[in-house]
Amino acid sequence: MKKNFYFLLLAALVFGLSLSVTSCKSDDDNNGKGNEEQSEEGLTMLENDQLADLIAAWTDANRDELNGTAWLNNTYEPTVGLALDESDLGVRSIEAGTIEEADSIAASSLSTLGIDYEKPAGFTYNNSQVGTIEYSHGEGNTLGTISVKIRQIPVLREIRLVKELGENAKAKKPYYKCGDIVKYKNRFYVCVSNHKYGQEARFITLNDQDTHTKGKFTWKGVGNDTVYNDAMAKAEVLGDWLQNVVCNGTMWNSVVSRMNSTGNGNYTRQVVPEDNYIRVSLVNTLFASYEYIPEFQKPNPLEEVNMYNFQNYAWKEKTDEETNIIYGTYAPIGFLLADKLRWTLITDKWVPYIYLVKGEELFNKVYDLELSKIPSQYKDASHFKFKALNKFKITKDDQLIGTPTLMDKEKGDHAHNFIKADYYYVCVIGMHWTHEAFNDGVTSSQIKALLNFCQSNEFHPRSSVRKYYNQYPTDWTHRNITSRSFTFTDKGSKQKSYTDVSIQK
Repeated sequence: MKKNFYFLLLAALVFGLSLSVTSCKSDDDNNGKGNEEQSEEGLTMLENDQLADLIAAWTDANRDELNGTAWLNNTYEPTVGLALDESDLGVRSIEAGTIEEADSIAASSLSTLGIDYEKPAGFTYNNSQVGTIEYSHGEGNTLGTISVKIRQIPVLREIRLVKELGENAKAKKPYYKCGDIVKYKNRFYVCVSNHKYGQEARFITLNDQDTHTKGKFTWKGVGNDTVYNDAMAKAEVLGDWLQNVVCNGTMWNSVVSRMNSTGNGNYTRQVVPEDNYIRVSLVNTLFASYEYIPEFQKPNPLEEVNMYNFQNYAWKEKTDEETNIIYGTYAPIGFLLADKLRWTLITDKWVPYIYLVKGEELFNKVYDLELSKIPSQYKDASHFKFKALNKFKITKDDQLIGTPTLMDKEKGDHAHNFIKADYYYVCVIGMHWTHEAFNDGVTSSQIKALLNFCQSNEFHPRSSVRKYYNQYPTDWTHRNITSRSFTFTDKGSKQKSYTDVSIQK
């Protein structure tokens, strides 16, 4: 099953349509907190998320506490790195060792702000609601410096990435390591970061769709789009999960083994694919040729025929015989969702998702070059901006090459496994759509289409799809993959909020 992404992407801007967002779940499903409405244009929401990510990474604040707006009036003490000079707690140091590692730490720390991970030096971010953050190379023992000016962390001025910490800094170890498993709010989370003492520890849980609130976008006279309303795991955490755990054969095996040895094997899919066939099927679904990226399939509005490839996502269609207008609901399925839905009142909507690109040449000549030119992927950076998060290599030792996909395991057919030994880029792309009627280029009918991101192949209108679901119900791509993440500064001690399940001592 090569790809689930042969779907519709709906057209360009249209003005004057009425848009509203309502919840599909009761307050009881949101831990008693109620459902927060989207901000009027999504701008403040994005900036608040960026600020909250930095505060959670550099202080002891729990990311779950940084919701709403009350926390914006608080101040937090920095915990990132070490304060080598006790008289100046605003300068923190992290041992990087090499300039390459310093750049990697900086790119990881500032990825939420859109830093170029391949060329991070010289990065500057300045926003009145977030603050000013810069990254530059240093000299001598200081390989790089992250300069920080954030109102909510008034003490913090610099994070220095150094060759060596010096003799006055004790050799301290982080408490958590990549692959460690904890339990939080009755779900299992796996650590996905290769961090050091004083750096950000990153944890993730997956396939938790029942914990996410749903929202609706109303198109008057047509119906409702259905979306997940709240945040998925950070794109950067999902990138680490793919690189350090899912696509690393040794680490993936270790996590599966420790879930089983602790008596939690039935919950393995909360942290990783539960067997290698499922893992191969997932990785295959996360990358494909560029023609299957929705934004590459948008028709040129100047062309006479505007054709969309949407039939594979058709869920429910009805034709008005008098007007010949098709009213349809379409369900894009198989996305590894990331971050938050972004939207404006001018009917633009972005659903961020993670995508793997295979090969440096393809990434440089097609993805990075072309996606950076598509307005919906770069122009409105206040709502969404395409970016590459990291790059890693898959080798034969990772057990991904040559293993059949889930649907082919019984006959041993490798034909549907497209994973090759190569470099893979982890990218976050936004599925962008608007409410606008269009012609599919095939019929003379006008189409008014709605999207539903919360469906499952268990209820697919086509019997062949339902049959595959019933034959392989453990396939992760029967619905969009949901997730949550949390991060904190690892200061070498157990976090009180999380229950240890399997910790590498």
